[in-house]
Parts: sequence; structure tokens; C-alpha cells
Amino acid sequence: MKKKIGVLTGGYTAEIDISLKSAVNVMNQLDKDKFDTYLIYIDPLKWVYIDEQKNEKPINRNDFSIELDGQKIKFDCVVFFPLHGSPTEDGKIQGYFDMIGQKYVGCGVLEASLTFDKAATKKYLANSGVLMAKSKLYFNHEKREDILAHVKQDLTLPLFVKPNKNGSSYGISKVNDWSDLDTAITKGFEFDNELIIEEFISGREMSIGVYNIGGVVRSLHPTEIKSQNDFFDYKAKYLGESAEITPAEISEELTKKLQEINIKAYIELGLKGYARIDYIMKGEDFYMLEANTTPGFTSESLLPQQLRYAQIEVKGFFTQLIEEALDR
Repeated sequence: MKKKIGVLTGGYTAEIDISLKSAVNVMNQLDKDKFDTYLIYIDPLKWVYIDEQKNEKPINRNDFSIELDGQKIKFDCVVFFPLHGSPTEDGKIQGYFDMIGQKYVGCGVLEASLTFDKAATKKYLANSGVLMAKSKLYFNHEKREDILAHVKQDLTLPLFVKPNKNGSSYGISKVNDWSDLDTAITKGFEFDNELIIEEFISGREMSIGVYNIGGVVRSLHPTEIKSQNDFFDYKAKYLGESAEITPAEISEELTKKLQEINIKAYIELGLKGYARIDYIMKGEDFYMLEANTTPGFTSESLLPQQLRYAQIEVKGFFTQLIEEALDR
């Protein structure tokens, strides 16, 4: 008998449009011979099942079920592949599923909330040996003049100003001149009430997938990102304004070094399922930028490129992740 799989999309953050794009791709990739799939859309106003005719049926939040043709449908497993940002990447919905006993693919509450918080991730990995850029965390309630003074005292240009808990490069600015810092801070606070301000590391940007199936953690080959813009922003990620080279054109020794670091970071952070971790390569060192526990799965996304290079069929990859979650 085919398993009933709920596929989540939507979300509570600015990444909702990316989630919707990913949903189309993921639904097409799931094995229809093994799974009956149900597209579940959630946002702050509604949780609904959407059928192929775009009709909506409300989700019963007591047990995450739906009613179709007088029959109650409960899901054997829920997957997060096409839901980015909150409430998945920050661990909120995992807590809900844990409480009602719903199985799901991906990491749990602690790992998700930790990696969604860039500053907390840095602190957690501080003694792990994983290199990271120097940075400071600031809050919206702090006086702007104090933030500006502290940044100028503690950090050096160029800088990145990033929302601490957001993704897809929303609200990120690169600051090359102190006169632009205040504007960058204002932009960042439009997306989060916490900002991480980080020193820029000049180097080559790498992004690399990592996953755990059958108790074995494996790293894919890295993709090098060459943005047409000043950095890998939203346009570069999703509108084609970058060159993405898979595998990255680095030596076999450096590739192996990055893969080992990637596996180490995955294990140290306690991740499950698959993730994608971003790095800057400076000389022969790799500086971790952030971990993405629900990376994009649109047709432009990096992880599908890396799976293709590794000759891993996406359909089979998803099937393994789901079956492992069902057996957990």
C-alpha cells in the first residue's frame, strides 16, 4: 500500500515565494508508485491541503489531518523539502509534530532552531575547529548610534550586514564605506529584529550538500558560485545572475578537505536528513558562512546540481530520506 506523504510549502517569512517554486519541483520528483502525495500550504492565516484543481481543504491542527470525501486522511510522513524559513528552519513545526507523534523528514527542533540563528551557530561551533568570520550581533531595540560606534570599533571594512534569522539573501547588504552602514542596518531590520554584522572574507564562495542515510554521513562535491553582483544575493541565487560551477574547479586534495569539514560541521550541529552548508575559500582554508537545513529545491538550486554530478537520482534520494524517516 502506498504511503501518504504531506509536502509542506508556504511559510511565515519572506522566503514564501521560494517555497512555492520549490514545491512544484519536489512534487514532480516524488515517486508516485510508492507515495500518494498531498501538497500542504501553510501561512500565518491558514493551513490547507491544495488539490490539483487548486481547491483548498482545511488542515485539522489537532492531529494534522484532512477530510476528503468523508474520509479522514492522516499522513505517514511529512516532508519539508519545499518549505523554507519559519516555521520549518527555526524548528517550530518540528516541535508541533513531535507533540502529536507525526513522523517527518529532516532535523529536529534543537538543530533547526540553532542553525536558523546565525549568531548561535557561530557560538556553538566556536571550539569545533570549523573556521568562521569575525562578527557581532545587534538588536533592533539598541540605539542606532551605539550600534554604529561599536561596529566601527570592533570590526573592519568591508562588512556584511545580515538578518540573523532569515534566508535566501533577503535584507543582506555588503558595506564598503562607513557612510553606507546606517542604510544597510535599516534594510536588515526590515526582515528581522536581530542583525549579524560580519567581516568580509575575500575568497571563492563554495556551497556543498551533505546528508545522512543509513547512519552514514556523506558529503557531495562543492559548487563554486561566481556572482555577477557584489555577492551571492537574491538575484544571483534565483534570477540567474551568477555562474555556478559543479564541481568546483579546485584540487582533489582541497575538495576532500572541504568535504571532511562539511561532514564535521553536519555532525557537530547534530543535523539529520540533508543540508547545504556555505563556505568561503581563502587560500587553502575554508570559512563556514551558514548551514541551510531546508535548502532550495527549485530548478535553479544548488543541491540538485550536486546530486546530478554524483549521479544520484533525485527521486531515489527523496525516497531514501522518506523511508528512513518512516523507519526512525
